[in-house]
Amino acid sequence: MNYKIHVHNQEIITESTMALLPHYTNTGHLHCTLLDTFGEIQVEGSTSFLLNESCVYYGGSFDGSLKSARRILKGQKNLPIMVSIPLEYCMIPLGSPMKKDTAWVAYQHIKDIDSNGSNSIIIFHNQVNLEVNISKSVLERRREKAAYLINTYQFRQKMPKNKKRGNMIAEEPEEY
Repeated sequence: MNYKIHVHNQEIITESTMALLPHYTNTGHLHCTLLDTFGEIQVEGSTSFLLNESCVYYGGSFDGSLKSARRILKGQKNLPIMVSIPLEYCMIPLGSPMKKDTAWVAYQHIKDIDSNGSNSIIIFHNQVNLEVNISKSVLERRREKAAYLINTYQFRQKMPKNKKRGNMIAEEPEEY
């Protein structure tokens, strides 16, 4: 499959975004490649910058999404974040979400994960393969966290708005 590469100063994550891949330029600046179902887009900014800009575009912030994920997935690390709750669009970090040079993959686009020694190969629904330096078992656990996060938001959106909330289960009392 051939991709065209375009360079942009600003971009947001959309439903066709499959991955955010950080890279350093020859001058030492951190940029990222946005892997899209239609090709690659070179963005002049870090993956964390692009994630935050996208969260803001959809009505939130990276910090708010991470705080929410921490409450739902208590005590866990390397948490996925919801970029857009209405679109149910979730990104999974391949490293620490707090590092600016962490790669991220979109939960919705992962078809399968294969093992390749200590690495794994992510197979996207459009048959594009991405080899990453994280084991299959670790990546599958992160994928499970993302599924749990998405399911929690789906449950919350379907809750009746006019019923008493005394019987609801929440991570924190002020949640509902």
